[in-house]
Amino acid sequence: MVKYFKFFLYSSLLGVFVSILFILAHDILTQDNLFEFWEFLLTLFIPSLTATIFSKIFKLELITFIAISNLIFIVPILGAAFGASGSEPFISYVLLGLVGGAFWSLPFIIYTIVRNKLSKH
Repeated sequence: MVKYFKFFLYSSLLGVFVSILFILAHDILTQDNLFEFWEFLLTLFIPSLTATIFSKIFKLELITFIAISNLIFIVPILGAAFGASGSEPFISYVLLGLVGGAFWSLPFIIYTIVRNKLSKH
């Protein structure tokens, strides 16, 4: 049970880092008030890069965290960033990443629990 809670916490923390890095990259790349296509493509690598660094530091499974980080990026963060007016506080994106990481970790946790229960029978 502790390992599932750790996975939940790591996923939430990953969401925070993905959102922070995306918003910082977005702010840096849009200093000229344009968000060009090549800049958008550059920001698409942030979730996978963050997941790779994160899994190396904490010695976690890379593929799972790449999937979670990209899901976090697409649903709460990217939607909020492109639907926003531009005057939202930075902490709102951090909280979206935290909640997104917690939410997207649940299918992986449930799958692991069900798989372990079925393998015992």
